[in-house]
Amino acid sequence: MKKAINSHVFVRDLVSIIVPVYNSEKYLHRCIESIINQTYKNIEIILINDGSVDDSGKICDAYALSDKRIRVIHAENSGPAAARNVGIENSKGSFIFFVDSDDFIEADILCLLIKNYRRHDADIIIGDFNKIRNGSPEGRHKETLFNSKLLIKQDIVEYARCYLKRPNKFLLFAYSWGKLFRASIIKDNSISFDTNLHTFEDVAFNYDYLKHTSTVFYVEEALYNHLIQDNYMSATMTICGSPKKLFGYFQALENIGDFLQNHDSDSVVRKEVGHAWIYLTIIQFVRICGQINDSNKKRIYRLIHEIINDSNIRDNLSFYSPSKGDSRAIPMLMRLRLVWPIVLLCKYKARKRYGKRKCG
Repeated sequence: MKKAINSHVFVRDLVSIIVPVYNSEKYLHRCIESIINQTYKNIEIILINDGSVDDSGKICDAYALSDKRIRVIHAENSGPAAARNVGIENSKGSFIFFVDSDDFIEADILCLLIKNYRRHDADIIIGDFNKIRNGSPEGRHKETLFNSKLLIKQDIVEYARCYLKRPNKFLLFAYSWGKLFRASIIKDNSISFDTNLHTFEDVAFNYDYLKHTSTVFYVEEALYNHLIQDNYMSATMTICGSPKKLFGYFQALENIGDFLQNHDSDSVVRKEVGHAWIYLTIIQFVRICGQINDSNKKRIYRLIHEIINDSNIRDNLSFYSPSKGDSRAIPMLMRLRLVWPIVLLCKYKARKRYGKRKCG
């Protein structure tokens, strides 16, 4: 990978837009066009071609020739976390904004975020987003915050605790894309994406960042368009590679615990993190078992056996506190270490919730 430039020489109000690109030729034109057509013009666009084997790299290079604001960095395939880190290291802007290469943004998003930054001087500006499935808009995400709002530190803490209670509902800090970050906070505190994580790396990054902030401004308007992959919410939710990669939330929850450490007793934080640990494990078990077939059932069995015998899981089972509609049977089976009943129940829940999906 190309070495970093002097990353602490910021250009005032320049927004560095970082796009990790991997085999995205189907969506890449739409993504890049949406960025270069921003009404806010003071931008640099950093495209990291992360070892694509399709025409993504050529598309990036062609755009760089036609727009001097675009730089392309060609890298070996190391994953989106590493690609974003390269983008951060090579950015010059006083703000950093991430876009995924299969997503696209509305023309006014940066104008709106910058305007709210200037008005509220917040450490991060976050907009809502639209969901796109199978090429068609599915509607707004509809964040649990119903109106634009300035969040002070205590609000952020309370939101983090809500996330720990229901991680699949409180998603304000679940993604890195669509947010206007201060570059100085990232670089002065050596914040980066954990390249060992293949899921939940955005959560881990965001809560590392939040440790150094005092205010967040949420913009209710949805100007970011996020592609929903199939029925499993993300292309990363597949067991076709290393299924252990699906459990990146282990580290992410530790980061949230560190963030909360100065705002409540260790015992309270420990309990809330422990609940989330089991809650997310149940979600991943359901996703994994929904993809079970004759060729992978032994691997799934071994994985679930390993997870439910993990000492952290055993310790955290006592902290699980289900709300109405949350699973009670799966944690009971986990306590009893009954692998096949877990697999069968999770397979049933997956078919009911997501439908079928092949391992591809």
